[in-house]
Formats: sequence, structure tokens, C-alpha cells
Amino acid sequence: MDPQHTGNGISSTGNASGRNSHTTGVPGDAEEPLMAHLFELRNRLAIVLIWLFLGIIVAFPFSAKGMLLVWREFISPDLVMTSYSPLEWTFARLKLCLVFALAISIPQFFYQLYRFAGKGLYPHEKRFFLKVIPVSFLLFIFGAAIGYFLILPLMFKYILLYSGDMATAQLSVQDTLSAVTTILAGFGIVFQLPLLVVFAVKMGLVQYQTLKKQRILVYSAIMAFSLFLSPDPTFIAQIVVALLLAVLFEFSLLILRLF
Repeated sequence: MDPQHTGNGISSTGNASGRNSHTTGVPGDAEEPLMAHLFELRNRLAIVLIWLFLGIIVAFPFSAKGMLLVWREFISPDLVMTSYSPLEWTFARLKLCLVFALAISIPQFFYQLYRFAGKGLYPHEKRFFLKVIPVSFLLFIFGAAIGYFLILPLMFKYILLYSGDMATAQLSVQDTLSAVTTILAGFGIVFQLPLLVVFAVKMGLVQYQTLKKQRILVYSAIMAFSLFLSPDPTFIAQIVVALLLAVLFEFSLLILRLF
């Protein structure tokens, strides 16, 4: 085989691979020891946890009014809140604060992920990350709104409180607020699915064609996840969750096909 021809073939292969070529790399990217990467990742995750902690602190003074609002909206002002332990009221308030803390911490997570991987990203990948940060916050708010205005009324007003005709309803504060925070935070996190799918494809973690061919497997995982997300014995809320997740997944594929 002609060595000169071989050299031209390698050169053309490198040019054809473009951004994926290992001969050029990202300008300004320098190889660092593995421990340095691990320490930086630890520090950036610590920043996310600090934001989570600060979000809980900021929301805590308003959490009591938030709990009363939720109780009047979805339960009934005629039902008295029941606390079975001295700290149950405080823990319930902290769980409600967690929803606000997650809303501001998830965009921070994407930003810290961008800072961690920024040196190894091409300009178009950096622009993608910067667009993800505000979109992540909006998706969390939209998901929490779906849980608040659709799923929670379905659970409390039309399902759980029907037992009042046969038995006296006596709801625990912590258990009730745990269901509320699970729905709100769960839907906010679930609505990050389009970003995660697009991110995984853009970073080469999974192929677009693989997602299209494995729809049945993805839908099975969605149905299994929805069973754990919505504590509804009638399975109505789980079906709604599964349908929303399926729509989000198809929306992710649409974004990938267009962009």
C-alpha cells in the first residue's frame, strides 16, 4: 500500500470527522489528571447543594402560609390538620420548601455542568448549554404547574376525599404535604426529560435512531416510573403522568429532528 496514499486517507478521515477528530481537539482544552477532574466535580456539586440549602432557608418563612393555601385549595378548611409528632409540622414545611429549592437548583446544576465540561466543548455546544439553563427553569415551573392544577385536584378533590361518606377523614399533615411535594417536585423534574434526551444525543451518549427504534422499551420505563411518582390507588393519576411523559419524549425527538 502506498504510504503517501495512506497519509492522505488519514488526513481526509480527520477532516471528515470534523469536530470529533482526536488530532485537533477543542482549542484551549488541556489534559488534566483524573483526580483534578473529580475534585472539580465535587466542588461544583457542592455549589448545587448550597443553592438547594439556601433555597430551603429562603422559602421556609413563607412555607406555613403555603401549607395553609394548599390545605384550603385541595383538602377542605373544615378538616383540621392533624400532627402525630412534635416535629411533623416542621418537616412538612421543609418538604414544601424543597419544591422551591429544586426550582432554583436544577438550572444551577446545568450551569455547573456547563462550567465543568466547558473547556472541552465546542462553541455550538457551549451555546446549547447556555440555552438549557433558562429553559430548565421554565420547564420545572411548567411541570410543577401541571401537577398543581391537574394532578393534585384529581387526587384530593375527586378521589381521596370520597371516602368521607363512609369514614371520617383525618389526614396527617406530613403525609398530605409529602404527597403534594412529591407531585410538584416530581413533575418539575420529569419535565426536564426533553433537555436530558437532547443533551444525551448531543453529547453522543445515545443515538437518535436508537431512541426511535426502542420506543416500546422507553414507554415501558415511563409507565414503570409513573407508578412510583403518583400515589393514586385508582391509577388515574399514573395514566395521566405516563401520557405526559410519552408526549415529552416525542417532543424531545421532534426537537432533535428539527435542530
